[in-house]
Amino acid sequence: MTDTPAAPRKSFAGSANRKAHAALKVLGLLAIAVIASVSLTPPIAVLVILGLIVAGFASLRPMLARIAVRNLVRRKGRVAIAVLGLLVGTAIISSSLVVGDTLNHIFVQSVYDRFDLVDETVSNGVSGNLLSFNETVVPILREGLVNRSAPFDGLGPALVKDMPVRNPNGSKGNQGTTVMGLDEAQESGLGDLVGLDGRRVRISDLPASSVYVNERAAQQLNATRDDVLTLFYGTTNQTIVYRRIDAIVRDEGKGNWDLRAIVFMDLRDAQASFREPGRVNLIRISNVGGVADGVGHSAEVARAASLVITENVWTLVVSPVKADALDSARRLGRDATELFLVMGAFSVVAGLLLIVNIFVMMAEERKAEMGVSRAIGLQRGDLTTAFLIEGSAFAFAAAALGALAGLVLGAVMIYFFGILIPLQEGIRVAFYFEPASVVLAFTVGAVMTFASVALAAWRISRLNVVRAIRDLPEPEGHHANLFLVAGVALAAVGAAGTIYGFASDYSLGKVAGIPLLALGLAVAASRWIPARWPVTIAGLANLVYQLGPWHFVNLRPDEESVLFVAIGLLLVLGGILIAVFNAAPALKALIVASARRTGRPAARIAMSYPTERPFRTGMTLAMFALILFTVTVISMVQALQGASIERFIQEQSGGYDIVGYTVNYGEIPDFRTILRTNLSQELSFYFRGGEQGVASATVLPAKVRTSGSTQELDYTLWGIDNFLVNANTYGFHEHLPWILDANGTRQDLDTPQRVWQALSLNHSYAVVDRSATGPSQFVGSGGGLRAAPGDHVVVSDGAGREVQLIVLGVLEQALQFTTPIFTDQSVVKGNFNVSRTYTAYFFQLAPGTDTGWMRGELERIFFSYGLRTIDIREEIGRAFDASQQVLTLMQAYLGIGLMVGIAGLGVVTARAVVERRQQIGALRAIGFTREMVLSSFLIEIAFIAALGIVVGMALGVILAYKVYSVFFADFATFVVPWVNLSVIAAIALGATVAATASPAVRASKIPPAEALRYIE
Repeated sequence: MTDTPAAPRKSFAGSANRKAHAALKVLGLLAIAVIASVSLTPPIAVLVILGLIVAGFASLRPMLARIAVRNLVRRKGRVAIAVLGLLVGTAIISSSLVVGDTLNHIFVQSVYDRFDLVDETVSNGVSGNLLSFNETVVPILREGLVNRSAPFDGLGPALVKDMPVRNPNGSKGNQGTTVMGLDEAQESGLGDLVGLDGRRVRISDLPASSVYVNERAAQQLNATRDDVLTLFYGTTNQTIVYRRIDAIVRDEGKGNWDLRAIVFMDLRDAQASFREPGRVNLIRISNVGGVADGVGHSAEVARAASLVITENVWTLVVSPVKADALDSARRLGRDATELFLVMGAFSVVAGLLLIVNIFVMMAEERKAEMGVSRAIGLQRGDLTTAFLIEGSAFAFAAAALGALAGLVLGAVMIYFFGILIPLQEGIRVAFYFEPASVVLAFTVGAVMTFASVALAAWRISRLNVVRAIRDLPEPEGHHANLFLVAGVALAAVGAAGTIYGFASDYSLGKVAGIPLLALGLAVAASRWIPARWPVTIAGLANLVYQLGPWHFVNLRPDEESVLFVAIGLLLVLGGILIAVFNAAPALKALIVASARRTGRPAARIAMSYPTERPFRTGMTLAMFALILFTVTVISMVQALQGASIERFIQEQSGGYDIVGYTVNYGEIPDFRTILRTNLSQELSFYFRGGEQGVASATVLPAKVRTSGSTQELDYTLWGIDNFLVNANTYGFHEHLPWILDANGTRQDLDTPQRVWQALSLNHSYAVVDRSATGPSQFVGSGGGLRAAPGDHVVVSDGAGREVQLIVLGVLEQALQFTTPIFTDQSVVKGNFNVSRTYTAYFFQLAPGTDTGWMRGELERIFFSYGLRTIDIREEIGRAFDASQQVLTLMQAYLGIGLMVGIAGLGVVTARAVVERRQQIGALRAIGFTREMVLSSFLIEIAFIAALGIVVGMALGVILAYKVYSVFFADFATFVVPWVNLSVIAAIALGATVAATASPAVRASKIPPAEALRYIE
């Protein structure tokens, strides 16, 4: 009797100790979390904190941890299936980041290869063309940089010329070889030329009349040491120079300048040979540091050089070429990452839906088990915690495997990228990734999976003990209050997003705000009326809003990627809501009515399950619809391009088949006479209309500004001859209705031809292309000039000469091959130095004339003048093919997302077999045969897959038509690639049935007695 009071004291002490121990654990975990957040990188810190949260749950509630571990151990096979399904989203993210890393590395490395130690250049350039200047600038600039303590260690002049070079010994030539004159005495700090044997070679060691060539030039010219090259400089007054190859240097360092084929000469030799005594056209500056780290001083050195230039009133410009090129390269890498992430976003969302679906099904399967757990004392929070601990194992395992799988997927994508996408010669494609990207993908994947699991766990824990133990369905309206709260919250978010979007011109708010508001009101209305009607109305309102004639207007171009994902998700959401609440009952009635009498029971059973569980059906449908929507949009873009290629070629070519241009300044003398003399037939045999089929333009690299503005833009002024005026087929977007000609007579401009002829009637006018109207989602920014008919523009050559022109008209198209201003040829020749102009030639071929043969003849006849030719159709086709290949690559990438949908249906079917095992037994007991059970499962699977395919593809086609009608209708033809889409749909449906056939067959073979007494 005396010992009885001791027990409570011991129990109280033990409880106090346990609480103190738990408090110490929590404090320790919090301390670790604080240290991690401060000392680690954000992704790793997030992982540590996430792990600490799970560890805290497990240590504070060890019994719940044991329950979670028991479930994992008992269901190893299902755990493996679930992890495989869950890892796809992480793999998509990982591969997107890795592809971005690789492309960023490729482009950045190509910049280092192009410029080596050179960080800035100083030149008198206009539209990329280098005008020569007095080399006395060089020592003054060097002294000025030294006086300003600029961090540079090399500064050297160069005379750089592009010209035709022929190797008679190797029987090969190249119209655009770069010849570079260097002064060895001023090359300190700018790198070395390295011979094939690895030894340094010096310009100062060159014998008289000798040159070095790099490997690229040697290959193009089929040249070896001691071959004598013929250099053709100039056009109107041509100089021919002969030089012996003294050595071949490697394509590395200075020998790889700008990835060009280069002939290296002594500077004095180059100046004398090309009639440029005492002049250079490029100064190269190397900053303190190596190839990669020297660029960090570019801003400082460029600023100091600009001050020296300004003080001396030179017409020179300093360009931080390496820094600018690196910015462009990294931007390309970011754009590639964004492209793959945007395309993969739908697959990631599908993966998240699969996660929720898997855990909801697990909960349904364990409903009775969880009911018993609640009955013996566990609270809702305990069930949520147990599921969170179990789900965290899925999250970390799937994220880790997904991050590694993303490496493999990224390597495959880069392999095909290197095969399909044409890159500049000299750019090396090699797989590369940053470890930080893999860690980031792992972190994002783990967090997304954990968040999805938490949402599913919260939903799962809200069960009624009695109904769960007896496996009874939840009564109608049991979540009414929850729907009301969720609906009001969603409506508030939508209203706030709408107000903010329109008030601050935030496109995402405009796009998503109203649909979320409608959906929130529909969910709230479900508190009082059946959900079918308000949800259907909300879905229809969403589709009408997204696809209405007022949409896509005034959306900001810088938000295009996010908007594409948002619009796609909202469209699919609207379509799924309509389908789940309406199409399913309609199709159920249709299938049951159309099925043969012997098949009706199987059809009824097949349709009852998905229609009675709209949440799970909608999640599965969405997985399919999201991917098929994106694949369809890409297929539609491909089809639009394919159907519009002929029209695009006609619009871009202006009716011409071949364009030729000289690489040297000046005009080819007696061009037509030389052409007639060297062709075996009359011109009319080869060219449409004879001489009318050959036109020319005098092309001036120029600076352009609108009248009253000081901002100058790089443009090209095209002085076109009468042949080009009369024969081209370019149309106009807008133009002046009339002009006064040179005599003051009014000339009405009622046809495109008369607009062109007006350039000859009054030399005060010019024509610009469509880019001058400003960029849009599908019209590039061009050179940045903004002008309309009647506006005045000022054109200068960078050497003090200028002319003011009036915009006569704007072309129907934005030209891809140039940033042009067209005017009469006499304007260019009469106002500017013709020796600083190029000449372009246009050829309209007669029927039967082979384009490739004619190009070869033209380049042969005019090789010494450096005439290069372009087959317009072939060039546009090459760009078109590259675009199509990128889209095909994207489709293949999205095929992974389709695997998510198929895997999802496979997992759902496998879980459904377990969940419905006793129902299957009951069906077999009342007379269902194995074939009927199998048919019911296959019909159910085919219904879900087909409905998802139809919803996704239909919305994809509708959105594509919307985009076409707003942006492409003026210059494209709308087509639907029915064959392509049918093949995609057949593959998706066939793969789905194949993937789910095995669990369906297993379900049909379950003996009735075994199924009825089945306890997992």
